[in-house]
Amino acid sequence: MKKAVLLVGVLAAGVGLAGCGGSTEGEARPSGGVTSSAATGSGLAVDVPTSYNPCTDVPESVLSSERLVKGVADNKANADGPDGIKWRGCRWVQSNGYAVSIQVTNMTIPFVREHYFNDVRELAIAGRPAITARRSDTRSSEVCSINVEMRGGTLEFHLDNPPSRRETGRIDTCQLGLVLAEKVVPTLPTGA
Repeated sequence: MKKAVLLVGVLAAGVGLAGCGGSTEGEARPSGGVTSSAATGSGLAVDVPTSYNPCTDVPESVLSSERLVKGVADNKANADGPDGIKWRGCRWVQSNGYAVSIQVTNMTIPFVREHYFNDVRELAIAGRPAITARRSDTRSSEVCSINVEMRGGTLEFHLDNPPSRRETGRIDTCQLGLVLAEKVVPTLPTGA
């Protein structure tokens, strides 16, 4: 199994969240060189799913219930990573709490399973296969990603929850992500 990695989309989200107490220093990087054409056979879709736009399709009621506000002025968390990996979405932050990027990505569940190994857990969220992984070797308790299956990739929730955050710093980061994912995933269109 390849070494756990934290990809550029997460790094892009971390840059916007740095003012919120997060950092991406010491994060792992992609291992091995996978080309886009070869990656398709290993679970990387050609492009991100287009059936859901996290920036506009995550209901305001969900964001309000989690007390999430825009993480940065333009709120974008789009990135093109190495070897054809792509993310499209937005980021939010809870005052004195966790920060999250919610993005569609062309990484499929099999791709995540193959490339990440820190505390990987497979489960179902709203009837969809999902996988959680702590993609940081140096900040494993603070950073968690949850990928939920969609046609042509996954919906990814990447949380950054440093222990210094007064509201959420003592709560398990993956647990926070699962609570949020359980509110958002049912809003995915049928067949997405």
